[in-house]
Amino acid sequence: MVKYIKSSYLFGLAGGVLCLIAFWILYGIGLEPIDFTLFFGCIITPVFVFIGMKSYRDNYGKGEMVFAQGMTVGFFIYSILAIVTALGIAVFLQLDQEIFLNHKAEKIAWLQGQESYISENVSQEAFQNALAENEKMSISDIALDVFLKIFMLELFFTIIISIILKRTKN
Repeated sequence: MVKYIKSSYLFGLAGGVLCLIAFWILYGIGLEPIDFTLFFGCIITPVFVFIGMKSYRDNYGKGEMVFAQGMTVGFFIYSILAIVTALGIAVFLQLDQEIFLNHKAEKIAWLQGQESYISENVSQEAFQNALAENEKMSISDIALDVFLKIFMLELFFTIIISIILKRTKN
């Protein structure tokens, strides 16, 4: 297990730090940093998973890697990346509450713009529940959301990359 962690933690940390740099760049140019950072994280994570798995196969596996090894290395990479990104965003939001308040206001405004659609297709009660949940949104909710979205989406990519990079000697 140690060799999997040892071969993957740098890739997860590097990806997480890159996501946090993207957060500040996006904020600096006036874009909504939370959603765009999440999108950016979901785009770059497969790259770091691929490079990390290839590195494991070449350096630790002596040119071989079975599917389970690839999944394990990929799991550690995207887990570390998701944790670093989510915790970093939470810290940034604590330091600059304005980002959090703007994000919350944008989510509520978007939801209010969807009121008739939600009320017609689901129910008015569902809309009211969603609005109440968004009004109670906290920084930890955002951090958990970022973590879960990166974590769940990257599981799919890790499966594909593990299949692609799988190599055994005959």
